[in-house]
Amino acid sequence: MNTFKAYLKKEMLESWRQYKYLLLFIGIILFAILDPILLKLLPEILKSKINGDLASLIQIDMKSAVQNYIKDLNQVTLLIVLLTLMGSLSDEISSQKLIFPYSKGANLSSIVIAKILHYAVTILIFIIFGFIINYYYAVTLFSENIIAFKNVLISAALISIYYFFVIILLMFLSSIFKKGIIAALLVLMLHIISALLVNIDKIAKFIPYNLISLANSFTTENILTTIFSVLLYCIILSLLTIKNYKNNTFA
Repeated sequence: MNTFKAYLKKEMLESWRQYKYLLLFIGIILFAILDPILLKLLPEILKSKINGDLASLIQIDMKSAVQNYIKDLNQVTLLIVLLTLMGSLSDEISSQKLIFPYSKGANLSSIVIAKILHYAVTILIFIIFGFIINYYYAVTLFSENIIAFKNVLISAALISIYYFFVIILLMFLSSIFKKGIIAALLVLMLHIISALLVNIDKIAKFIPYNLISLANSFTTENILTTIFSVLLYCIILSLLTIKNYKNNTFA
């Protein structure tokens, strides 16, 4: 427990000093504000370039504003998160920073768990805050096809769980590869593959990306199966990460 508290504090201090909080905040919150505003301005921007009735060409409502934010979380924000966190574990392994703390009794399992929970909770807070902001702007700017706030919060929770999986997957791959950029690229590749596999009905509910699909459609079909599957993957990957971390630290 002492190791967990110490390294949780260490991660918080380093994230503050290295502007990781700022990068994550901008990557998640910025689009929450910009998406509804840009969608509202889009018809006016295109009016001078496109002849005809734009209302029939572009259907923009409150639901589409939230869905556009989910799309950005699934694309640009994901890239920002990966680039920000990609060296969190691999740098310590490659530089062998933990040999001395371990010799003094530090628990490596607690270190890994502290890293995972720190970033998972940070992103959870930012995502929920982002959805609240996005909902406010979307409801303010658009009056059609309103989604209940509780459904938006469910989508926020699903996105957060997916990011929890992404963080653990990134940590796992970082425990294998010495360069964080390789781990980040592999996570991005698996993210794309997962997006393709979710189109296969028989296995969709077991695919992590299904959380994104459910969040985007504001439905709860097979939601528990997907959540339990993803949490199981997270547990397995966490255990493998701890094992690799111990092996590579003293390799």
